[in-house]
This record gives sequence, structure tokens and C-alpha cells, in this order.
Amino acid sequence: MMVGCALSQDLVFEVPPAPDFTHLDNWAGHAEKLDITDSVFVPTPRTFGVPVFYVYPTVHFPKKGGRWNADSYSEEVRDKTYFGVKMQSSAFNVAGPVYAPYYRQAAYQVYNVAPNTTTANAYDLAYNDVRIAFEQFLLEIGPDVPFVLASHSQGTDHLERLIRNEFDKELQDRLVIAYLVGMPVLADLPIPLCEDPMQTGCFVSWRTFHKSVKTSSNDARMVGVVNPLSWNTSTTEVPAEDNPGAIVFESGEVLPGLIGAQIQDGIIIADRPKFKGSWLIRTKDYHRGDINLYYLSIRENLQARLENLEQQR
Repeated sequence: MMVGCALSQDLVFEVPPAPDFTHLDNWAGHAEKLDITDSVFVPTPRTFGVPVFYVYPTVHFPKKGGRWNADSYSEEVRDKTYFGVKMQSSAFNVAGPVYAPYYRQAAYQVYNVAPNTTTANAYDLAYNDVRIAFEQFLLEIGPDVPFVLASHSQGTDHLERLIRNEFDKELQDRLVIAYLVGMPVLADLPIPLCEDPMQTGCFVSWRTFHKSVKTSSNDARMVGVVNPLSWNTSTTEVPAEDNPGAIVFESGEVLPGLIGAQIQDGIIIADRPKFKGSWLIRTKDYHRGDINLYYLSIRENLQARLENLEQQR
């Protein structure tokens, strides 16, 4: 169905077929199948049986004539999700099975043009897929079961909106923690910002940049940011040697002490990470590594929060 025309990027707003989340094929990760979300790069002493709802970042970079929304059934699109889902979602599977829906995400170009009706429609389409997938997730895990939320980049935008629009007291009480990574998340969510490493029912968020980056502090106090090494909101620098391990290669090689973290003006700043091939990094924005630069820290923190939750119940 053709319902719109291209903007400056010459993309077309053409609605792809809607994913049916009652079918396993529309999940990149699901408890009922062995898949890439089950990847284990480091020993996992135990899991807690707590399901994780994970939403992957933008992988849809269409060229001229392409669609504003990804076709979630397309093998090409699914192939593009493979690396991100494997490398990111596996950081959270210490909790339990990861549910990762294929969704009709918006094209990367929505971030490069002024907001307009077409970009809003593209984002709404993607969000509604995530919302419907989450409803199916809740049906499948059953009532009263605690769960974890995790996301990066565009996925974080959709989960932030989901929390604002859909989370009532019952869902807030069931939420163990939300890792909303890679986008600015305002601290006025219905759930609080995590203030310490053991807290539950809260969210953490961060974006990673080189320490030389120039930022505006005008809105920094409105953005929720947690240090992914200390897991608190202190602006004290945590040195690289306190980072238990990054995983930046698909081989799963653990790189301890790769990068530190310090909160400054609503973001995380750090020295440039040094690993094989890192000399190619010219950007000051470490967005692609927001999760993988702190991979083991995330796993250890999630495990600690779940152990603490067990002790409280």
C-alpha cells in the first residue's frame, strides 16, 4: 500500500506486512527456541529464570527509493539484526530467556531530518510493533512474573515511550530493572532512576563519548544517567582498571580494563578504548559500543540485582 512519497532522502512511506508475534518466526529471540540471544561468551554460573524483553537498535539504513520502515519479514533485514542482537542481548541472558521481536523499525534517516508527519508515522509504526510484541510477551510469561527490559538506540526510544504510555502500578511492581541505553532518557519516567547497584524497579541509562567531546549542560539535569561501572549517579570517575571486561568482537574475546566511565553533563565520558583495530576509531561518539564496552559489568550488575531481589522475597 503506497501512502506517501519521499522527503529529502528519497525514501518511500510504504507499510510492510505486520509481524504476527504469536508465531515464533517473528522473534529473533524467544524462550521456546535456541537462538542468538542464547549466546554465551563468558561462563554463566546460573540464570534466574527471569525473562528479558529486549529491543535492538537501528539496523535499517535504506538507500534512495527504500522504505521509511523495515520489512520485518525480509531476510536481508533479519541478517542485519544478527550481529547487534547477538552481541547486545547476550549481555542480559544471565537473567533468563531473552525475547527479542523483529519489528518494522524506522529508517536511520528519521534522525537526520526535521520532525514531520512522515517521520512521525514511521516512528509510530515501529513503536506499535514493539508495544504489541510486549503485550504478547506478557501473555506468554504469565501474570505476576518479574521481568527485565533492555534496549539500545532506537529500541530505547520505543521502550521509554512504552513505559510512559503503558506501565501501570502492576507492571512497575513486576519490573526488575530497565536498561535503557544509548539515547537521552528524561528522568521523569513513571519508574525512578536507579541510585545504587542493588536497587530494583528502576531504570539505568547512559550514552558514551570521548572525554574531549563538547556538550551542552542546559538540559543535562533533566536526563537520567547512571555510571555503567559504579552503577550509581556519582560524577566520580571510575578508572578503566575497574571495568571487568568489554566484548567488542564476535569471537567473544573478553577485554578487561578497556575503558573507564564518568558522568558529565548527562552523558558518560571516557578515554578512547584501545584494542586491535581501535586506531580506526576517529569519532568521539562511542554510541555503537554503549553496551559492549561495559558488557561484563552489565552482566554482573544484573546478576547482583536479581540475587538481591531473591533475598528480599
